[in-house]
Amino acid sequence: MMNQKYEKILSPYTLSNGVTLANRVVVAPMTTYSGNIDGSVSSGELDYYSRRAQGPAMFITAAATISSLGTSFPRQMKAYGEHNIPGLTQLANKIKEKGAKAILQLHHGGSESLIGYISERRMVSPSGIVASLYKDSSDDYVPRTLEHEEILSTIQDFGRATEIAIRVGFDGVEIHGANGYLIQQFFSRYSNLRTDMWGGTLEKRMSFPLAVIEEVKRVRDQYANNNFIIGYRFSPEEPEKNGLNMEETIALVDQLSNQGLSYLHLSVKNVWSMPRSGSNQTKTRSEIFRDVIADRTSFLSLGSIHTPDDALNVLEQGIPLFGLGRELLMEPDWVRKLIAGREEEIRTTLSRDDQQMLSIPDEMWKNILSRDGLPAQR
Repeated sequence: MMNQKYEKILSPYTLSNGVTLANRVVVAPMTTYSGNIDGSVSSGELDYYSRRAQGPAMFITAAATISSLGTSFPRQMKAYGEHNIPGLTQLANKIKEKGAKAILQLHHGGSESLIGYISERRMVSPSGIVASLYKDSSDDYVPRTLEHEEILSTIQDFGRATEIAIRVGFDGVEIHGANGYLIQQFFSRYSNLRTDMWGGTLEKRMSFPLAVIEEVKRVRDQYANNNFIIGYRFSPEEPEKNGLNMEETIALVDQLSNQGLSYLHLSVKNVWSMPRSGSNQTKTRSEIFRDVIADRTSFLSLGSIHTPDDALNVLEQGIPLFGLGRELLMEPDWVRKLIAGREEEIRTTLSRDDQQMLSIPDEMWKNILSRDGLPAQR
């Protein structure tokens, strides 16, 4: 029998678009590195998702690239091309048949795309600025600057991916505007040096993310209805000099909160992390954005939430939804054990003999072993 102490974790929650979730637990997006070579969903991925979809209220998939220029991970699944429709349909069905809302995360890597996995030999970006992870690499990693018409086409790519998500049966999409990828590159003054309508001022740097949102909403209105969930993931700050700071992201989130989105998703490694030096040091990032968003839309935060007590603490601080990533990698039955009153049995470690029991695909497992640790929530 469930411990009544954790009743709030398992209580229903209604998103700002009126869709009610069964509880407060969301599966965070994690890269699997395990799609088929052509970008279609693999059988190993289907097993991985199915194993973790019973119990949580909502499941956000790994990033699915919306363009042949946007791939950032080996074997990343693709949200474009008719040949990917069958696998995406199976993925949506596998998640939903276990009871979770299925959310397809839409992604473009921009300057963080992988040479050899994209349709050109050069990545694209707002201003041709080398991504930090490639700063010590050869000139091959200097991205080319997107032309105005290409920007418009990329916005349409997000719309086309949304139409595919609707067609194959997903309950919603999450726009990946975080972690240094293309949408964040447009908002960051570090990577966006443009002086046209897409950059220059803070407001113009918001133009691309807001245009993507409008296109996704337009497609939603054409092919679905308001029950189709649209989320947006954002990062609070960047480590680079002249990178994003809290004040700028607060301004963005203030705008995002008025866009009619179903939820906003803060991407941090620790739900209680503090802003960087020079920012407001009296509140955590999660608390700051909780207050900025207020009751205008729903808010999801995550990071280092391991136990039900950790999760309960998040909810008690007025954050209505929390994400579990690595925790559900190690313990797919996290929610079911909580429901059964077996929270003391929740696994918090991973051993080298666990792959088959946990339905972790081969390439994802190899990545875990090579890192000597768990993958990041990307």
